[in-house]
Amino acid sequence: MKRFLFVFIAALLAIPALGHAGSVSSRHDVTFGGLVKYDLGYSAQNSHADPSKAFRQSTSDRAILEDEYGNTFASGAETRFNFLIKGPELLGARTKAFIEGDFRGTTTGNAYGGFQLRHAFMNLNWESAELMIGQNWQQWGMPYYRAQVGADDFKQYLKGIRTPQVAFRYFFTKEFNAMIGLTSATGWSGTTRQYNDGYARSSWPGLQGEIAYWTDRCGKIGPNNLKFALGGYYGRDSETFTDPVNPARIKDSSTDAWVAAFRYSLPIVPEKQGNKAMSVLLNGNFFIGQNVAGNNWMGTSGPSNGAYMRSSTEAAAPTLFGMFAQVSWWITDKLWMNGLYGYLKYNYSEWARSHNAAARDTVNMSQSYAVNMYWDANQAIRFGLQWMRIFTHYNGVGPGNGPGFAGTSGTMDQYRLAAWYFF
Repeated sequence: MKRFLFVFIAALLAIPALGHAGSVSSRHDVTFGGLVKYDLGYSAQNSHADPSKAFRQSTSDRAILEDEYGNTFASGAETRFNFLIKGPELLGARTKAFIEGDFRGTTTGNAYGGFQLRHAFMNLNWESAELMIGQNWQQWGMPYYRAQVGADDFKQYLKGIRTPQVAFRYFFTKEFNAMIGLTSATGWSGTTRQYNDGYARSSWPGLQGEIAYWTDRCGKIGPNNLKFALGGYYGRDSETFTDPVNPARIKDSSTDAWVAAFRYSLPIVPEKQGNKAMSVLLNGNFFIGQNVAGNNWMGTSGPSNGAYMRSSTEAAAPTLFGMFAQVSWWITDKLWMNGLYGYLKYNYSEWARSHNAAARDTVNMSQSYAVNMYWDANQAIRFGLQWMRIFTHYNGVGPGNGPGFAGTSGTMDQYRLAAWYFF
């Protein structure tokens, strides 16, 4: 009798579940996908798996723990899963949505292994226009193709960040298009820059735009064809301070935040009849701007390279410029090598570089080099091997507290092996 009751109750619970099992796919076309990622590596300085700067070198006066020791690391947190939803038409446009997350936990303040949102956006596609709404990669400036082995490698060089945004792109012809939109200048899900920072307090929304030329006339390598684009961002940053005359009041000082960026993709030796063997691709960007490091577009961890208080009542920010370049060579259709280089420079004034210990500990210049190799073993499995060097120069000697000073710069080498399983 007990066994009969158990089976009967289980059947009652299963009936509504079975009734709803196909409800989503019956209304929309839903595809589930993702990847499993494993990383194993060694850093010559004592750092986590995703460094964006090298630590200062030790001197005879001061030993820096991170420079005295290296470390091994292993990670599976770049594992992801996603949903692609294709829905009904609206106003003559095809509609779709994309949702993706991984387990790095970095943008939510979770510990390693904590789930975090990567993408959550919708698209409306007409014959000559596209509207994108939601959290997605920025729609300007970032390189068209990035072949780094680690998820955050080369993030200092306008590699791209995912922001909540609205972007409208219009195609004047098949080759010429332009984009305009709004974008959040602050990481709302992050732990450093949020709703209560200077970018969010500003009365200006983040404005983004781009004009672009895309064509297949010079051939392509996979999805990478000839592309040129000039774009950028503009916003405002309101830094608050206590009124020196009346400490009970709070005032603010505003500065501009902007970036202009040119990005490109050049299939120097295109693929032949769908085979990428012996193909060569060059792609990257050039950029110049001001006061955009604090919102993570330049990805530099540690002291912010955004606005600072030049006096008790006046905010200022350094200009910056830099570039990223990557050359990719397909030895066979499934085996290819990549060389990567990034450079970033901040134009701090002499006072801003040295007026206190925190200013001296701020990054002034960064360079990164890397060489890696990818191998697609089959349609599901990929392996990657990479060497990367990061060179970081600081505003002055440091750390600046206690006896002695460490060096003004540091160098870190990192070696990384990765395996992917796509599904």
